[in-house]
Amino acid sequence: MPLPPEAVPPGPPPDTGPPGARPVPEAESPEAESSEAESPEAESPEAESPEAAWRLVVDPGSAGLRLDRFVAARLPRLSRARVQRLDVVDLDDPTRNLKKASIVHAGQRLFVRRPIPDAEAEVPEPRILFSDVDLLVLDKPAGLATHPTASRFVRTLTHWLARHAPGAEPAHRLDVETSGVLLCARHALADRSLKAAFAAHRAEKTYLAVIEGHPPAEVWTDETPLGFDADSAVRLKMGRGDLPCATTFRVLARGPRRSLVEARPLTGRQHQIRAHLSLGGHAVVGDKLYGPDESLFLASLERALTEAERARLGADRHALHATRLALPFRGERCFESPAPPLFAALLRA
Repeated sequence: MPLPPEAVPPGPPPDTGPPGARPVPEAESPEAESSEAESPEAESPEAESPEAAWRLVVDPGSAGLRLDRFVAARLPRLSRARVQRLDVVDLDDPTRNLKKASIVHAGQRLFVRRPIPDAEAEVPEPRILFSDVDLLVLDKPAGLATHPTASRFVRTLTHWLARHAPGAEPAHRLDVETSGVLLCARHALADRSLKAAFAAHRAEKTYLAVIEGHPPAEVWTDETPLGFDADSAVRLKMGRGDLPCATTFRVLARGPRRSLVEARPLTGRQHQIRAHLSLGGHAVVGDKLYGPDESLFLASLERALTEAERARLGADRHALHATRLALPFRGERCFESPAPPLFAALLRA
């Protein structure tokens, strides 16, 4: 098989906190700072909210606390660093300049807000592969998250759907840097049917990946059991474990330093293709989490990577693409997307 040619959002349930905290639906994923925004991941569809916000009333037992400590206690899902970035307004005296060290008093009413993290960001546009009354099939670009996370709200597929296909919902997900075929259901019945097919492993997924090095075999199956990596600073990173897992691989082409492989996951573990390739010594090119050093992933959460760091990765995104998806839905359906032009360039490098 030759290299193919060029080719109002959901968020997790609101944090209600203890009595006295009345939440406005939150648009962030609590795991996003310590895991990939892609995990199956720390994302669950709810109603869209333009920002995460809460109205808090100071209870007598909290009187005398510093403002930042009171907010952190009421919103335990947020890290201390994220609490420091919140805007807080005293509803009883809106003109008052509240500081993080300000002391709260009983009965004080506070409005706490986390502005949209990516309101000014450029949003990559998905390409429509197929559309009918039941399905909307998209070619998701890299850089577009499926659901909101701590750092992404506008740059999400669910935000795009709310604007361009109201009522449609993703039936599954792809990691934020993974591109390719993604199915969306246009109504509840289609959503239930598609998700049932995925849950029963009746969907056949095929991926393309550009990997480092040259595997010794042309075709192989990796059955390394996976689990959360206890030695990693990234909470949802996968490593060797005791969960049964299997991925079949086939080499499609070999370049000077890299290979193009086809991957078919036979199980549905988190990050299983990337984890299997990394554990086998052939990480996906550009993989910040499973590539040369997971510190690159952690750094990317806080800032833009340096030229030297980007050079270590070999690409600005991980080179994994969902190229084909087949499943039973009103008959056998199959949808395909060719690999991005970047893959050919990475293979030749």
